[in-house]
Amino acid sequence: MEELTNKPVTAIVAYEVSAEDSERFLDSWNRAQAFMKNQPGLMSTKLHKAVSAAPDFRFVNVTRWENPDAFRAATQSQGFQEASGRLSAFSIHAAVYEVVAT
Repeated sequence: MEELTNKPVTAIVAYEVSAEDSERFLDSWNRAQAFMKNQPGLMSTKLHKAVSAAPDFRFVNVTRWENPDAFRAATQSQGFQEASGRLSAFSIHAAVYEVVAT
């Protein structure tokens, strides 16, 4: 597999959140985002909310990073662990992707 160290990557995280927990989730996500927005290598973040009534994933976060090392450094830091602790109440499905076609 080709080394990705210097290539941008996209982290996609889908959250299982009940309708009743939407406000609590958004508060928790905003706390984590306040920390992340100052991390080196972060290019952009967009949080999406499902428009269907009963989605599998009510919220999906799409974040672009300059490279995988920047993503790892930010998400494995003590600061992120503390800032995102409240998000652990929500089940997630996450992976990091590289662009293979446009």
